[in-house]
Amino acid sequence: MAIPDAGPGGPRRCVYTVLTGGYERLTEQPMAHRSALPFLCLTDDPTLRSDSWKIRLVEPCLPMDPVRSQRALKLLPHRHLPDVDVSLYIDNSVVLTAPPEDLFAQLAPGQGMALPAHSFRDSLLDEFLEVSRLGYDDQGRLFEQLNHYQIACPEALAQPPPWTAILLRDHRDARVRRAMELWLAHVLRYSRRDQLSAGIAFAQAGLAPQRLPLDNFLSDFHAWPRAEARRPRAPAQSLAPPAARLRALEQALAESQAAVAAVEARLARHEAEAGRQQAALAQSLQGETATSAGLLAEAARLQAALAGAQAEADAARQQAMAGTQAAGTRLAQARAAAERADLARAEAKAAQAALQAVLGSTSWRLLAPLQAWLARHPRLLAGLRRARRREDPAAARPAQ
Repeated sequence: MAIPDAGPGGPRRCVYTVLTGGYERLTEQPMAHRSALPFLCLTDDPTLRSDSWKIRLVEPCLPMDPVRSQRALKLLPHRHLPDVDVSLYIDNSVVLTAPPEDLFAQLAPGQGMALPAHSFRDSLLDEFLEVSRLGYDDQGRLFEQLNHYQIACPEALAQPPPWTAILLRDHRDARVRRAMELWLAHVLRYSRRDQLSAGIAFAQAGLAPQRLPLDNFLSDFHAWPRAEARRPRAPAQSLAPPAARLRALEQALAESQAAVAAVEARLARHEAEAGRQQAALAQSLQGETATSAGLLAEAARLQAALAGAQAEADAARQQAMAGTQAAGTRLAQARAAAERADLARAEAKAAQAALQAVLGSTSWRLLAPLQAWLARHPRLLAGLRRARRREDPAAARPAQ
């Protein structure tokens, strides 16, 4: 299979992974369908098939040690990929989330190699202790390596280790090829955990790889871990030397102190929250008490206002009743006066009729005394004549 280059005269590039010994299931790479670069899987399994990887069968260099056989293929791409100039290695547990061309663009010109720093180990010694704790390798070989490093390069144990699940390498760079050969030598001699020896091998070869600013778990380019059906390893008994055990105890103490500090911080937060809730409750009770007092005062004011309104209503009712009684009395008086007036009018009318009858009579016996009396009362006589003219204008005219 021909490996494409990066343009006219450009390097031949590829993405590759290694899977040997049936350790885990091959992880598919959907990003392979968006890239022009080949995705190669080096494996000793002739039955392996993939939708995103091109399978290349290889013979393990150590048939009884599939892990170190995998490391040989991982660390020496210049030997096992002779048709490639620049490669991007990813562990089977890494999934690319961006085209690999974006990661190739991160390698600075002339740098030769780039890889991420470890996101959650402060020092190489911490990595040794974690590998021991998890039982990832033979304890005797692991701490033999640690003892040798403490003697030969103690300053390296204080440096943060690299993260070797992503490796960008230019196979044409002599420093890179020498560093990879030394790295594999450490892996074959000491622990198979290649992160433990990477920094030492780089320093021996005079190589200072470019550190990619990628969080190990998740970045713009990848996600980790994504391996499936991985076979677990049983933890091994610790054979750590005194310095390693001391460091482990220091770590355990630091973890315990951090846990205690976290509990104390949570307790302090709970106490502060309880204090805030108690203060809020007291303030609420004060507010409710004040509100209750205000409501009671308002109720008393409304009660007094209601009593005043009731008194005013009673007074108005009594006044209205008194006014009604007075009006009834006045009405009765008015009716009595009207009746007297009607009676007086009737009597006056009867008297007037009688007077008219007398005035119109020719009887001398009746007229003589009356005329004599009227002569003594000329004003009354004039009034009678005026009244007569009003009632009968024709009678008031003199006879013709």
